[in-house]
Amino acid sequence: MRKAWGIFLLLPLAGALYALWSQPVPLWGRSEEAAWELVQAPPERLQEVYTKAHPAVLRIDGPEGSRGTGFFYREGFVLTAYHVVAEGGPYTLVLSNRRRATATLLGFAEPMDLAVLATEAQALALLPLETQRRPQVGEAVLHIGNGRGQFIAPRYGRITQTSVDPSPFLPSGLVETSLPLSPGDSGGPVLDLEGKVLGVAVAIGQTEEGFRSFFTPLLNRSQALAEMEGGKRSYWPYLGLRGPRGLTPQLARELGLPPGGVLVGEVVPGGAAHRAGLRGLEAGGVPDVILEVNGVPVNSFEDLLREVRRYGVGERVRLTVRRGGEIFGVEVELAPFPGR
Repeated sequence: MRKAWGIFLLLPLAGALYALWSQPVPLWGRSEEAAWELVQAPPERLQEVYTKAHPAVLRIDGPEGSRGTGFFYREGFVLTAYHVVAEGGPYTLVLSNRRRATATLLGFAEPMDLAVLATEAQALALLPLETQRRPQVGEAVLHIGNGRGQFIAPRYGRITQTSVDPSPFLPSGLVETSLPLSPGDSGGPVLDLEGKVLGVAVAIGQTEEGFRSFFTPLLNRSQALAEMEGGKRSYWPYLGLRGPRGLTPQLARELGLPPGGVLVGEVVPGGAAHRAGLRGLEAGGVPDVILEVNGVPVNSFEDLLREVRRYGVGERVRLTVRRGGEIFGVEVELAPFPGR
């Protein structure tokens, strides 16, 4: 197992730095000959792919400026990462010819970090999606995006791992690459040597092996895309807390509490925790400490998030909570984050 020191969503104003862990994954049974062919793939082929593909790529702007990247895959439909559009519109598309167009959010799948926008703008090109072939380690890939203040610029790299879970803050089953991405590249396409989109860029991270970037793959997601085009919106489940943190021995001493568990920070009004009656630091008095989720001990924000995300919106989980000297159980119905 190798340690990865931090990870960011690829937003222009990326937020907190998260510790993450991941481990190597087998090469999916590829032959040595096939692996060698992938490693030796000439970069000229990817440059040709960029020349043909880049007219389909665009920049997505929100009211505050640039949000990230998207691309046409069907006439009138733009695919991007959900976190690029999660803060709401209006959305403006800056096309490859620099013309501007409006767009509306159709559907999304937050657990996959994918979203579909609709626009009346005519696509200058369309990118075919690869939903049948599994990405392979060593494969040469191209990303097109808007990082580093550049407009629909190319980045070249290779796939280093497949089906990784680098952080509970991110979708599972991501593909890790050496693509040198940066904030602003979120939502951009990752293409193979045939010019097909393998996935959508979502995050970057620093590992012991060096810098890595991650994309959410499109393998077996044709049905999910069709549902998003039809307006389906699926969310991660949330307790509705801000600032929960592990109750370390030092923090426990400062608050005069026993160590262990996850300290409830702020309980967001209207959220699942609020409806269940949990109390946070903002309420004054002794805050609640979450000890278990359905009998599984939790001692950090990452532990809590990982356990909650084993379930879906609308499902109920039982929390074991300590409030002062009392320990009790409470059922919570999971819901989208309040306001979404």
